[in-house]
Order: sequence, then C-alpha cells, then structure tokens
Amino acid sequence: MKQVAVVALVLVVAGCGGAKKAAVPETALLTGVDVQASKVVFTFKSAPQTVTERWVPRSQLLESGSGSPVPLKGAAYLMIHFQPAATGVADASSVRFTYTGPRRIEGPGPVLEVAKTSDFEADLAWAIGLESRLAAHVSQDGATVTVSFGQAPLL
Repeated sequence: MKQVAVVALVLVVAGCGGAKKAAVPETALLTGVDVQASKVVFTFKSAPQTVTERWVPRSQLLESGSGSPVPLKGAAYLMIHFQPAATGVADASSVRFTYTGPRRIEGPGPVLEVAKTSDFEADLAWAIGLESRLAAHVSQDGATVTVSFGQAPLL
C-alpha cells in the first residue's frame, strides 16, 4: 500500500496526475482590412481574444522590432492592437499568409491612412491616421472588428 501511495505522489509531482494544461488561445489570423471614410473594418478567420486602442503622438508611430518611424498622414493617431493575432502562420520552413493586402492603405477622410506597425509574437497592430481627433468606438462582431469615428472632435 505504501508503494502505491509513493507512485501516485511521484505521478502527481511529475505532472501526470490528470490535471488539465491551460489552453493556449487560438491566434486570430487577419484576412482583410477595409478602410472607409469614417471607419476601418478588420476581418479575421477567428475572433481576436483582446482588442485594445489608444491615442498616440506621432513620435510613437514606430515599427515593432526595428523601432523605425512609421510616417502616417493625419493630425491624430489611434493605435489598435489585436492579441493573439497575426497575418500568417509560420512553421519550421515556411510562412503561409492569410492577409496578402497592403501594409498601408489610404482613406478618403476623416480616416486618411492606415498602416501596419506590428506583427510579432502574436501582437498585431495597426495605426490609423485621422484629420483630427474624433470620438472612437471599437466593436466586435465575431471575427470582425470595426473601428468607427464620430464627427465631434475630442478636446
């Protein structure tokens, strides 16, 4: 009986005790970016778990990794991050892209330009350049994330 208890204890300590491992969230894969006058629509194969946005000064428009400045049309800049998310799937020998569109897209205004700034370690980020700082609203409907802008300037 003593040996059975010792074996059971060793299995639990070794991680074989039947405990479930934490599930790794699925990476949302971007498939499209649609820039319109007052909104930007991001379409994914599956929904990103986290979407965050924040206004940034021009000096913080930088590429992840290199730190190179990202020139962007506009007077106000909203940075939006999707996590975990990416524009493709990589394995040991290749990358299969799910988003094959441009890294930079012009808009008709008040959205003037949108540029990808990060696609690294499951953090996908795009910067949105606007004519002026407007009320921003982020909504998510399944695998589609819409960033829309109101007409009233924020002070």
